[in-house]
Amino acid sequence: MLSWVLNHPESSVLFLTSLFCLWQSWWFKRDFFSPANIYCFTQTITLGIAYLNLNPAMTPLQPKTWMFWTGGLFSFMTGCFLVSLLLKRNGSQFQTIALQPVEIYNWNLHVLLSFIPFCLFMVGIWGLVQKTGSLLVFADDPAMWMTKDVDYGYYAALFSSGPLLTLLYGVASFKKYNPFFGARLVARIMVLLSITLNLLAYPNRGALFFNLGALLILFNYLRKRISPVLIMISLLLAVFAFVGISMIRDQYGSGSVEGLAIETAMDLPYKYVANNYWNLDYVINAPTDIEYHPHTYGIDFFYGIFDYLRIGGSFRNSYGWDGLFNERVMKVSGLNTTHYLWDVYKDLYMPGVFIFPFLCGFGLTYLYRKLYKPFTPKVILFYTFLIYLVGWWWFTPGYKQGIYWVWSLFLFIIPTVCQSRKSLPAEASLSKELDGKHTGEDQVSA
Repeated sequence: MLSWVLNHPESSVLFLTSLFCLWQSWWFKRDFFSPANIYCFTQTITLGIAYLNLNPAMTPLQPKTWMFWTGGLFSFMTGCFLVSLLLKRNGSQFQTIALQPVEIYNWNLHVLLSFIPFCLFMVGIWGLVQKTGSLLVFADDPAMWMTKDVDYGYYAALFSSGPLLTLLYGVASFKKYNPFFGARLVARIMVLLSITLNLLAYPNRGALFFNLGALLILFNYLRKRISPVLIMISLLLAVFAFVGISMIRDQYGSGSVEGLAIETAMDLPYKYVANNYWNLDYVINAPTDIEYHPHTYGIDFFYGIFDYLRIGGSFRNSYGWDGLFNERVMKVSGLNTTHYLWDVYKDLYMPGVFIFPFLCGFGLTYLYRKLYKPFTPKVILFYTFLIYLVGWWWFTPGYKQGIYWVWSLFLFIIPTVCQSRKSLPAEASLSKELDGKHTGEDQVSA
């Protein structure tokens, strides 16, 4: 054990930090899914895995890369701490998550409106079947239909929207939050149906992890606090799911597990994690005479918002900027994803590396603190959605994907329509107070 620690000092420190994130949530009975804890845990455990050096491409990070990584971590934590400090100075007390049934919320309408994105989801599956002949799990050669060379057009955005349905139906599936049995039963059925169809139609790792991750976070807040042991078990299951889907996609060069050694099986998951860090180090420390990507002057930062309007694509085509997965950033051919800090750096340059994480930490913690009061479905939906994306920042920034901005519209509109504005206690008391003031004014004027 000591020799392993001496051979992997960076991984040892990083793993101890990630274990501390688990331990403190258990020992102090704190919420594991708080913004600061999620950011620290996901960043340290993934960089710790990368530093195991299971592949020669993962060389030690250079000082500039360490400055970026630690600077982003410190900035995010500072934003989180500042919100907590400001709210405590205002007298706000944070004891436990304030889960209360939303009696003024129209859960029947919520479930009914959720069928709109479900119908769009089914249209996407229909378009996929028209092109492939069947759901991909039942196709003769699924791997052939899951390459980047196959263009599904806008159908891809529709059949990839299973996680949106999991969020919308999932929030209505818990008895402690939704007291209406009929709406709750339909929501539970639709969650299982959506995840199953999503997996059968297009067995994508991102969609599967998003589905299960969203359910895990919702369960934590709407049913029972998730224990650190269950989180570790979930991570192990995620590795097995990754390997299984890689078999379907034929990423091991064979559609069978026969003769596959454990070292070979784990090589691909390791590369999946580590290549984001070796690519980050590779492009941040580029030689002075080589430019891997031009500075976008903040324009491409807003690509996701204008994705489906073709505006962002026009800029990328005109100036030769990379797409979502940074096609030109490859230390190893075929492994082109990178850490979110690279996207921030090429868009906003050095100040953005520190300012962007700070603003995200500040905003997410402010939203998180709303969970300590009786919260609406809109609050828990957006927090679950955003904290999951932050957990995946070691892989790619979600804000550059147009599909997530479209999901945000559904997550905002549906809960807003279902919230009974007339019955809100705060607004009712405010209206009474205003009525009293107006009555007094009328009597004085009379």
